[in-house]
Amino acid sequence: MRGGVKKLSLTALFAVLALIIFTVEAQIPMPFAFPGLKLGLANIVTLFVIFLGGMWRARDVFMILLVRVLLAASITGQVFGLIYSFTGGVIALVVMFVLKTAVKDIPIPVVSVAGAISHNAGQLTAAAVILQSGSVFVYLPILMAGGIISGLLTGFAVYCVFKAHPKFIRYISNL
Repeated sequence: MRGGVKKLSLTALFAVLALIIFTVEAQIPMPFAFPGLKLGLANIVTLFVIFLGGMWRARDVFMILLVRVLLAASITGQVFGLIYSFTGGVIALVVMFVLKTAVKDIPIPVVSVAGAISHNAGQLTAAAVILQSGSVFVYLPILMAGGIISGLLTGFAVYCVFKAHPKFIRYISNL
């Protein structure tokens, strides 16, 4: 039971950390305005937990994602943001877990870029369904380029945390 409480507490902590990063990022003005294009810094937490291994499973990362998306939508009041974020997040999560599981020693930034690109593709697909129009895919090249850039940024950030703090990483992985 004790390990379960620790894991639940850490899961909640990671969800809150992702929400805080999301809230801070929302305050950063983007130099260009394209719908759906942002840095996606909250995904640093998702990627971090995926690479922790140990007791962390896909359902744990899914719960972190779900809590973050639900709370972010309630804070911002954007119902469509909830649909887009959840759809993109779930697709990205599946892609990142499949890559991490299927390819041994895959670099964190590669998984991150794949997740960012699939997140953007998922959001566009959700928008196309909601709007009942494929015209949203005109943003595909812009969002893919943004996904590559943001994926590299978040992937490199997580890589740096793992390299800089190996004892901390081992400790969290073994709880």
